Amino acid sequence: MIKKYTYIYDFHEAEAEFEVDTEKFTAEIAQEVLDFWTWDYDEEADPVDEAMKKTAMEVIRVATFEGYNTDGVKDEFNSKEGWWKLDGSAGITLISVSGYEFDEDKLTKVE
Repeated sequence: MIKKYTYIYDFHEAEAEFEVDTEKFTAEIAQEVLDFWTWDYDEEADPVDEAMKKTAMEVIRVATFEGYNTDGVKDEFNSKEGWWKLDGSAGITLISVSGYEFDEDKLTKVE
């Protein structure tokens, strides 16, 4: 079964969209990843949902701080320890990602 996950950060300041094949990326695999990183997450929630939230935060972080587009983020995840490829081979396909764009007009000097 293919499930779509779309996340927005803040007020659409950044976004990540995925398709997840839940026959490949199972709850057991998601739990292994959550345990590997020992993250704080909702242990009562679906492990796939929780793992996808963590993945969304990481792809947005990479897009923001590395300046990568969707293809660049996918390439980065090909060799990122503790993560999975985002090309669909592990059951997760990154459809799109946009990083947070810092704007100096939002910067205020405090006297």
